[in-house]
Amino acid sequence: MGSISGVIKDLDPSMQQLEEAKEALEALEALAQTKAQYFQMDIEKSLITAGSYQDRKVPIEAVLDSVIQTHAFSSTQVKNIGTPIAHALKSFCRGSADEIIDGVANLVTDLLKDFLGESEAAEDTMHRYVVLTEEYSIIRLDLRAWQRSIEASGIRKMAQKVSAFVMVKSAVDLRKIGFNTFLYLYRGQLNAMHLEPTDIERALDRAAQVYSKFHQEVIRLQGDGQRAELTPTPG
Repeated sequence: MGSISGVIKDLDPSMQQLEEAKEALEALEALAQTKAQYFQMDIEKSLITAGSYQDRKVPIEAVLDSVIQTHAFSSTQVKNIGTPIAHALKSFCRGSADEIIDGVANLVTDLLKDFLGESEAAEDTMHRYVVLTEEYSIIRLDLRAWQRSIEASGIRKMAQKVSAFVMVKSAVDLRKIGFNTFLYLYRGQLNAMHLEPTDIERALDRAAQVYSKFHQEVIRLQGDGQRAELTPTPG
């Protein structure tokens, strides 16, 4: 698994129809970049209505960051998709516990292995999101993936598919989501990560602390605002 430009660079100079192969790969590289950029914009647009009656998914307060990756790979390399994903997650979510990042990376890797390895469609897309704690925040990670089969026989000796991945990181709006709702979602996700029971309980306790601290701060700020309104202005 590597970059699409890397496959172009490694094409055999003696192969027949070399220029056609280069043009085909360059077109696929441009398409992958375009798909990734579109996915990024589409995710951010969809997040605007998250938590509304039209979209009952976890609401967000603000988009914080995003990352884009494009790849070319053979069928035997699908099992290695977790390496770049795990690396991106660890640099993306620096304030999260190691076991949670590893669990999210494993969860996303399993999804992508199924998506990339089992899909027989010439072109396909996937969209998933997960939630996790990061320092004193609860964040939402949206993943959008796209793949397209390579048809040219000369290129398929080196790579059978090209893909694009986008991850968008957002802060969850804790004012708009009940803790029971979040807990139900988070517990199910933690179980799917196949974490140790002690790690699951630690993660749930951490989420409860973050949620409680946030609402305590909201109450404090509201109290400060009310006292300010009641305080007479001098003069």
